[in-house]
Amino acid sequence: MIKSNIKINDKFSVVIDITYDKIFNRKKSKYTTLTYLFIPESLNINNKTYPETKFYNDVRLNVKYDTPNYKLEDLYLGEKSLLISLEKKASKFLENRTKKNKWHFTDQVKMFSATLSDLLSNETKELIKSKKINSKDIQCFLENITIILSDFRNLVIKIDASTLKEESKNIVFYSDEHISNSVELQLTNLYYHLQNTNNSNTDLELIANLINKEQKYKKHHNYDSPKDKSINPEDLIYKRNRLKNYIESIFYLNQNIRKDGVIFEQSILALAAGMAMIFSTAIAFYYQQIYGNFTIPFFGALVVSYMLKDRIKGSIGLLFISRSQSFFYDYKIKITNNLGKKVGKIKENYVFVPLNKLGNKIKKHRLKELILKLDINSLNEQVIQYKKKIVIYPKKFGDDLPDENIIGLTDITRLNFHRFIQYMDDPKKDYVLVKKGEVQNKETNKLYHINIIQKYYTEEGIMFNRYRVIMNRDGIKRIENIA
Repeated sequence: MIKSNIKINDKFSVVIDITYDKIFNRKKSKYTTLTYLFIPESLNINNKTYPETKFYNDVRLNVKYDTPNYKLEDLYLGEKSLLISLEKKASKFLENRTKKNKWHFTDQVKMFSATLSDLLSNETKELIKSKKINSKDIQCFLENITIILSDFRNLVIKIDASTLKEESKNIVFYSDEHISNSVELQLTNLYYHLQNTNNSNTDLELIANLINKEQKYKKHHNYDSPKDKSINPEDLIYKRNRLKNYIESIFYLNQNIRKDGVIFEQSILALAAGMAMIFSTAIAFYYQQIYGNFTIPFFGALVVSYMLKDRIKGSIGLLFISRSQSFFYDYKIKITNNLGKKVGKIKENYVFVPLNKLGNKIKKHRLKELILKLDINSLNEQVIQYKKKIVIYPKKFGDDLPDENIIGLTDITRLNFHRFIQYMDDPKKDYVLVKKGEVQNKETNKLYHINIIQKYYTEEGIMFNRYRVIMNRDGIKRIENIA
């Protein structure tokens, strides 16, 4: 099964998250993802101006474990909850301070805080997306947060009072500060949304009180807090990002990137060199027999044969490599966990595709919701195909994590469109409006549409997604999800 999501990352880039579930009854779970970018011809993006090196500079791929489908209450309810597991690991480490116990304790702390931060973000988005938010849902959300913070901070107090080394204590303090930052951020997002939708003042007051309480807590415990006037806001944001990266590193996997087909390519080049050497040696033997060793004609024949040898070697190598490119990807990425075990691999390929080579279903999806009813060739677009082949090894999955409920891999693909703005017109354009007998000049955005269609081959069948990125020279304005 595949889950896909797209969002704006910054002014000029989008992030596409694709989650691939592991299939337990197979040795390998295989997926193939085809991403098509339909780019207006006027932007001058083609196989001449936008080669492979530029594309891979504009694409950033990260791979992480997909967090389990928990709810906030699942973190503290039940004997197998993450909070109970964390308390057990902490007690075991306090009793027996071996390297192994320290490693389990560290991972469990990071796992708990990273999962909590992710759940806070997800449940806040669900509340915001709701057509109508009732006070009961908000109070339940705040109550769960309060219980989790209280239980976790009892552990923080216990660790702080122990004789553990400062290094081990800092792991808990960093997690505590990161959790507080996450609570503050998500509650702020919820507060602004409720404020704009004219929700109950009581709900807004409850949220504001909890945000204020967290900021006071951070100041009291010498964490960086907005209430501390001595802290530079730039340093505050920088530290928050550093904490976030440190805590969430528990989910991210290592990548070993290599060019695909390197051994085959080198073998072909060696074969081409051998064939060229056979030719030049044969020429040398032939003219040696006719003219002898130390003669001008034999010398000339040697020079010509060596000239031809280099050309033959280059031509044969180029011919074989160009013909074999369809069998290989551009890059292959070995995915390993923190224990160095291989949990999967990804292969990437980039190419411009002629419109007439696109599949019928891709064409059909592209022709949906057009402003002008045109055929595919009249759209005047260049099409980039970015292909990924993903293989997951379920048996080796999650061995390095203290949670057995990891359900899949997520590849986070960041596409940067900054190069695309070079040939865009000015971001504002004038148009004329006649109103009450007067001619008025109005100004609006000059926009460009970059359409994205994704095709997924899974063990359950084929899936499609389509998005429209709307942008101009000032950056991305919005993303539309086209059903």
